[in-house]
Order: sequence, then C-alpha cells, then structure tokens
Amino acid sequence: MNSLLKTIIFNDIRLNLLSLRLQVLFVIMLVVFIMGSVAYIFQYKTAADEYQQYLRQTKNNQTRQATNFLTGPSDRNITSVAVEMRNYLFQPVQNSFIEDAGSKYIPNTITYNAYNVFNYTVSRISGNPYMYLSQELNWSFIVTIILSFAIILLSFDSISGEREFHTLSLVLSNSVPRSLLLTGKFISIIITGFLMTLPGFIASLLILIISGTVSVSSVFVFESVMFMTASILFIACIAALGLFCSTVTRSSNISLLLSLTLWSLFLIFSPNLAVFSAENLFSIKDSETIQQEIESAKDAINKAAPEGSWAMNGGDQFYPKHELRANNQTNLMNAEKKIRDNWFNDQFNQYQKATYMTWLSPISLFGMVSESITGSGYIRFRKNWEDLHSFQSQFLIWFKGIDAKDTASPHWYNPYEDCSTSRIKVKFDEIPQYSETVISIPRRMKGAFPGMLLLIVYSNVLMGISVALFNRYDVR
Repeated sequence: MNSLLKTIIFNDIRLNLLSLRLQVLFVIMLVVFIMGSVAYIFQYKTAADEYQQYLRQTKNNQTRQATNFLTGPSDRNITSVAVEMRNYLFQPVQNSFIEDAGSKYIPNTITYNAYNVFNYTVSRISGNPYMYLSQELNWSFIVTIILSFAIILLSFDSISGEREFHTLSLVLSNSVPRSLLLTGKFISIIITGFLMTLPGFIASLLILIISGTVSVSSVFVFESVMFMTASILFIACIAALGLFCSTVTRSSNISLLLSLTLWSLFLIFSPNLAVFSAENLFSIKDSETIQQEIESAKDAINKAAPEGSWAMNGGDQFYPKHELRANNQTNLMNAEKKIRDNWFNDQFNQYQKATYMTWLSPISLFGMVSESITGSGYIRFRKNWEDLHSFQSQFLIWFKGIDAKDTASPHWYNPYEDCSTSRIKVKFDEIPQYSETVISIPRRMKGAFPGMLLLIVYSNVLMGISVALFNRYDVR
C-alpha cells in the first residue's frame, strides 16, 4: 500500500477514534449488543421450552389415539396413521441472534398426511402474540439501523466539512492526489466502522457461548464469520454513499440532509415498494376467491359422482360402495390440491418478484444476504415446504407397501377416512417422522453471493462517481 495512503488512513482513523461523536456511538453499539444478547437468552429459552411442551403434548395426543382397550397401548391401525392430519411446527433455531428474518410473520406450521401436503399457517404456540416485539435487537438489526446511521454520521462531512473548516485546501496544497485522499477516507471509515462493531460482536458471542444458549460448531463459525464479512461490505456501501453526498454538496448541513434522506428512503421506502409492487404489479388471487374455486370444483365432482358414493359401512372392509367413496374423496383432494398448489406457487413467485424491487436498497440487500447466511426466514420455510413434499411421498410409499402385503385389505385408498385399507397394527416408533435438516453451507453461499456482489458493485459505482465529482470539486 502506498505510504501516503497509509498516512491518510491512519490519521483519519485516529481522528475518528478521538472524536466524541464516535465514542458515544461506540458505547451505544456495545450496550445494544449486550442488551440484545441477554434478551435473546431469555427469548430463546422461552421459545425452546414452549416447543418442547408442544412436542410432549403432540406425542401424548398420538399415544392416546393409539390406545386400544382390547389390544393394549402403543398399537395403531396403519390406515389411521396414514390419514391423520399432522402439523409440523418449526423448532426455534439458535442463530436468530444473528438474523431473525421476520420469522414470526412467515408460516412456521405445515399440515400434511401420507396423501398430501395441505397448507401452511403462522403459529405462535402458547405465547401471547401481543407480547412479541416488532424487532429484536439481533446483529442484523444493530448493523442495519444503528451502524449504518453511525457510518452516515462518520462520512457525511468528510469532504464538505473539511472544506468549511478550510483543512481540505491545506491538505491538497501538498500535492496529494484527490483520488488517493478520497480512497484513504473511504478505507478509514470502513476500518473505523468495523472497529466500532467488533467489541460488540465479541461481547455478544462470549455471552451466548458462556450461557450455553449457542453451541460452537462449524456452521456457527461460518454464520458468524460470513455475517461479519457481509457487514464490512455493507459498511463500505454506506460509507461510499456518505462520501458521495459529501462530494456532491458544498455544505455539511446539506450533505447531512441528503445522506439522511437517502438512508431513510433505503430503510423505509424500499420495503414498502415491495408491498406496493406485490399488490399492483404482481397481484394474485385472494384466499376468498381460491376458496370459491375449491367449492365449485368440489360441487362439480360431487354432482358427477356415481350414486351411493357417500355410502358408509364402517364394519365391512369390503363394502362395495367404499371404493366409490374412496375414489370420490381422492378426486376431491386432487382438485383442491391442484388449486391450492397453484396458489401457493403464485404466492412464492409474487414474494420473489417483489423482493427484486428492493435490490436497489443496500439495506434490503444486506437483509437478503443475512437471511441467506443464516438460512432463516423465507429460505428456511421454502426448504421445509419442499422437504415435506418429498417426505410425504415417501410416507405414502411406506403405507402402500404395507397395505399391498395385506390380503385382508381391499386396497381402496381414501385420503381422509380410516376405512377401505389395511387394519394392520403399527407401533408408534415404527411410524416415519419428519425432521428438519440444516441448509448446507454451499446453498447458503449461493443465496448470499448475488447480494454481496451487488453491495460491492454499488460501493464501486458510488466511489467512482465521488472521485469524478471530487476531481472537479472547488475546495475554496
């Protein structure tokens, strides 16, 4: 590195660290990191306890359903196992202290049985929904809001402020290349911003590890290191924005106003732009319309069904009309499944298209990168949604394999009712259970890479414009 550039960087860092403004911001950052970590310990413990309580209650309910006073407990009719509606509730994850990704608003319960994955909902377990904070003090929030604001305060007067104090003309009188001076200020702001955040990261990690809330693993190290790396790219982008505002104006007051205006637009306007575009550019059918379509399809199927399709004789496995009933129920399920699956896919596409509209904002980009690194939010939901479809197919194959070997079964597959297939008993421990798998590191990197690349591009574009403007900047 050029010795002159080093001098500029070190002098700027020293001045930044000695400023009262930065010292106050440093204390605020450290306090917020510590408060957020302590609060997270209690929040995670509560969520984990509630989840375990939910699992125990679910298992007790299944055990009670499995109890038969004649054959004894723990044996269950395999057909009832296949048609039972199951709710898979996502378990709390340890990495939400880094990025929550709005998980409290994203569906976390998926309903399925051996025949189909039916729906998804948002469940808060037993917690009081009015007591949920709109925003936790996680790392992503601290970097996105507090640190970005601090970087704006560090960079908005880097040029315009020095011009007002007449130090800029003094520095440039020493034949310092303007591009080198601006680059030095840019690098010094990045280093200062990271130094201001690093103690908070370390304090937070120590608190969480010592408390036993998180366990150190390769995935944990990856998430922490990659988030800090993404934070540096984000700091660089906001620093470039501040320097741009400082070079495009001649007054530090105007520079501050412009910086805060752009920061507010990125923070507030960009997410609302996604909502606006979703509702107006990528609109989809509402739930009431979908329900009407389902009812119409079901009415048509019922009207076309053979006479006696709804006849029922639970005591006779081979009652002929059970086959008609099973076929009718299957047709009803498939009709609803087709409509709902198309609607779900429309929702997914709407979300993804609307998300692209926010990519103009470095703050939104950083949120996307954080979500990918931690494998949280929408990314986690979609993986479980896809994995549960695969599991459901295997579940159905498992059930049909047992039914096919039972000569006492008529093999009339009814997706909703405990009839017309095998009565073989199966123990609770033999029933396939879905469990969530962690998103692989390569998949997370693939999701984070576009956002990280765009942050680099934005920083370079803003710095390129700033250098061009600064070369013509009147320092008098």
